[in-house]
Order: sequence, then structure tokens, then C-alpha cells
Amino acid sequence: MKLLFTRLSLLLLLVTGLNSCDDGDIIVTTFDFDAIQLENCGEVGEYVFYKINNDNLESISLSLGTTDDIFLTSAERTYPLNGTSNFANYRTYSDVIDASFFCSNVTPSEPEITDDFVGNSGDAFLQIVATNDDNDGVIEDEDDSVDTDGDGLPDYIDFDDDGDNVPTSQELDTENADGDDDPLTNPKDTDGDNIPDYLDPDDDGDGILTRNEDANGNLDPTDDVEDPSVGPNFLNPAVTAEEMVDEYRNHTFSLITSVTVTLLDLVLTNGSEELIRESLPLGTIDSAFQATFETTPVFTSD
Repeated sequence: MKLLFTRLSLLLLLVTGLNSCDDGDIIVTTFDFDAIQLENCGEVGEYVFYKINNDNLESISLSLGTTDDIFLTSAERTYPLNGTSNFANYRTYSDVIDASFFCSNVTPSEPEITDDFVGNSGDAFLQIVATNDDNDGVIEDEDDSVDTDGDGLPDYIDFDDDGDNVPTSQELDTENADGDDDPLTNPKDTDGDNIPDYLDPDDDGDGILTRNEDANGNLDPTDDVEDPSVGPNFLNPAVTAEEMVDEYRNHTFSLITSVTVTLLDLVLTNGSEELIRESLPLGTIDSAFQATFETTPVFTSD
């Protein structure tokens, strides 16, 4: 019979032979991961989270075979450890290892795995925070109900909030007129109607939508200039020529996702040896997933 006494960040003793005390067998290993950064790799169907402590030649890892695309939306997710698609491992090695033990298609044969405790019982609890950003200079709450131009993209992922085909970032205080180096505190308001240009579909107030003051029809009103002394036609109320445009520019936005992983009611076994943890925080990865998405909003008539 073997009993295992554990304490995170302290010495882990595997004590054997309690029913035959005269053999004196004591296996000593460690379980020290508090100061180790959690890492991840993989994709849908083969997510892996792991920590490597090469000072003690050990690792702990979690494999999730879920088909959920876990990084796209903020959520709290729980996955039962079942020994097939979802499982944890605590391992010791004969020498130092690297990420290839977890992130390559074929596990390296060297160094040797000297102990392998498998966690087929318990739950993996993931706290996921997915942050979208259109990088337009405006800090917006991730609120799907705010869609200024009604193009189907909420403002926080819409780099052209008013749908005039002039990017929001170009309609803020790009000249730093107030000297505070914050483009949002004094956004342009060309027609003085108290609606900043980045939320105003008719920036110069001439009755012609900015989007339709695109004489060459290239989806960029900023390069149509009849009077250089004033600027682009969409900022010149004296120019009222209209070119009907029924298309939006291509949009891009970024996604950065953080994840916190905790193992609950974990039971790790290696033969008759057993390690039990009621709660084992593995840690947080601030940028577990990053991506840039492109989309073109579907145009609807005003």
C-alpha cells in the first residue's frame, strides 16, 4: 500500500511500504510550480496547457479535446476529466525538457519520462476573457447593442463607427489641436453640430452624406478634393456633388484572449500511488490567443 502526502510548492513525499515498514522505501520527488508561467499551445480539439519546472525536472499539463472554440468569447467553462479527450499529467523526467513534449505531433523519446501521474478524475475550470478591439482610438465597452451606423458590427469592432467610409481614427483630434496628446478628447466636429465627425454621417452638414461625397467611387472620400485650400469634399460644405455609394470598406479588428485555468477535485494516479488536490490553480495566460479578423459589413440603404 502506498500513500502520497502533497503540498503545493513544498516537498512531495511518496511514502511506500506502510504495511511493511521494515523495507524502508521512500520515493522523494517535488511538486513546485507556483513561480512557473503557464503556457499553452494547440487548437480546437487539442488544446494543451502546461508548466515546466526544469530545476526539478518535472511538468504538469492539461489536455482538452473539446471541439469548442474556447478563445473567441468571454465565458466560464468546465470540462470533466475523463481520461480520453480530457486529462491531466504530472510527470518527472531524466533530463530537461521543452515545449516539444506538449506542442509537437510526436512526443520526443528523450529525455525519459521517469514518473507519470495521470489525472482522469476531476474538472478543468477555465475563466476566459476575450477582448475585441477595432484599434480606432476610441475606448468602447464591448456592448453589442451600440451600432451607430447599423451595419451589423457593434462600435467596439467597427473601425468606421458612423459608416461614412472614413475610418474613425482619422476623424478624431489627429492634429492634437488641444495639445493633450489624446485624440479622443477633442474629436473633429466640422459642421459644429455637436456631433463629432466620427459619429456624424454628414461631416460638413451640406445635406450630402460623407460616404456619397466620393467622386471617384473608390470607397475613400478623403482623396476627393475639389478645393485643396479647404480639404476633401466631405469637409467642404460648398461642394455638394453626390456620387451614390452603396458599399462599405473592408474592416479589421483584433482579438486578444486571456485564460485562467484551475483543476478541481483532481485525482492523479500512477499505479497504486495517488495524488489528490481539491483545487489546483495552474495560473493565467494573458495572451493565450491573438488574432486579426477581416470583414466587410453588409450595406443596407439609409
